[in-house]
Amino acid sequence: MQDSLYLKLLENWANDNAPVFVVGPERSGTSLLFQQVSNHSAFCDFSEATVETFCFNKPWLLLQDSCPENYEMRLYVGQKNWEAFQNKIQPIVEANRLADARGVPTEYLYQEDRPKIWDARQYGPLLRTFFYFAWQNLGKRCLVEKTPAHIRSLPEIYNVFPNAKVLVCTRDPSEIIASHRKRFAKEVELGVDRESHQIQWLNKPLDDYLADFREIDDIVRHHIVQGRNILVVPYSELTEHALDTMQSIFEFIGVKSSVNLEPQHSEAEARPEQLWDPLLNKPPQRNKIDISAYLNEEEVMRVKKLKEYLHDTWC
Repeated sequence: MQDSLYLKLLENWANDNAPVFVVGPERSGTSLLFQQVSNHSAFCDFSEATVETFCFNKPWLLLQDSCPENYEMRLYVGQKNWEAFQNKIQPIVEANRLADARGVPTEYLYQEDRPKIWDARQYGPLLRTFFYFAWQNLGKRCLVEKTPAHIRSLPEIYNVFPNAKVLVCTRDPSEIIASHRKRFAKEVELGVDRESHQIQWLNKPLDDYLADFREIDDIVRHHIVQGRNILVVPYSELTEHALDTMQSIFEFIGVKSSVNLEPQHSEAEARPEQLWDPLLNKPPQRNKIDISAYLNEEEVMRVKKLKEYLHDTWC
């Protein structure tokens, strides 16, 4: 009875809140957008890093003890609160043991029985509990979370938070690919083995990129048609017309804004600078990249052909 009451209260809390989720292709400006949104005083402060939790893509990691794979999730909840969080989700842990016994898959993405797996694993209540603990840990302000790959989990995001606001970053596909390859070359130059599994996401075949872009475009179109709270934010608009773009974003989110891209002194003291990426401490500016240095003519033509299909916000 106590668990049922708690879950109902948790559901009411989720229905009353509208967290912001920043998603989209990797290297499309998601970190920059996350920083600009989280700098607003209405939002929780998470200045130590724009960590990606992957909590919707891999919710089962929340069921595990502390481990490297759920480190980012623990940062949101707070290391000191992890044990209390684990205690609260014990009924869900038990439900997952029963699901294991029945042979229910752990992963739900791209599965034919996706909704059934989601429900059997109780991932919805699990993630509501996760974000409730995170909300308490981060100061009980508006929540914002950035994981580009969550673009593939939009139905589940809206399942957990019906009023969620989703910001989708887009960028010229050629620039995204070039940015990946530039970053890959830099990692190798710094001594990382070019065959290392950790950097292969930066070194995908062109066909994989093109398939990803088309999939993401289809997902966005579908949810716009469904009338979801979703706003597409082109990288060019964010970096070249930052004031107007951020004003529109805050209006969409529903927070008051007199946009000031230069943080006030007191705010700067409260929110330490991002040390791992100095560009995030500055007003949005376009990170220009020489596409011809990373894509050959045939690749450029194939990307151009794909853009005929994509929405014109990919810029």
